[in-house]
Amino acid sequence: MNAANVLAFLTRVARSAELRTELRTKAKPEVLEAAARLGLPLTEPEFDAAVWGLEKRLAAVRGERFDQTFRLWHLMWGQYYLDYLVLDLLPALRETGLAPVPADT
Repeated sequence: MNAANVLAFLTRVARSAELRTELRTKAKPEVLEAAARLGLPLTEPEFDAAVWGLEKRLAAVRGERFDQTFRLWHLMWGQYYLDYLVLDLLPALRETGLAPVPADT
């Protein structure tokens, strides 16, 4: 699993409104191609495993169940998935210290 590249890529997207706007409506393969162009190659299974793994660990740290009641997922509705990842998941990971989210990428 390439969790470091997932976090580095999401951090880079979080810091660039232009990049986030460009990618938010793209299909996952196109988003992963963009990650590769940025020097952060990811496969779809790596990306999925890293995101789900981090969400599952975050739920455990917060004492929540990792099911449809997971509090963070309620923020996902009504926004693009990529926006959820960079605007909601990354800050939660930073807040809990759960994953080493790169400071500058």
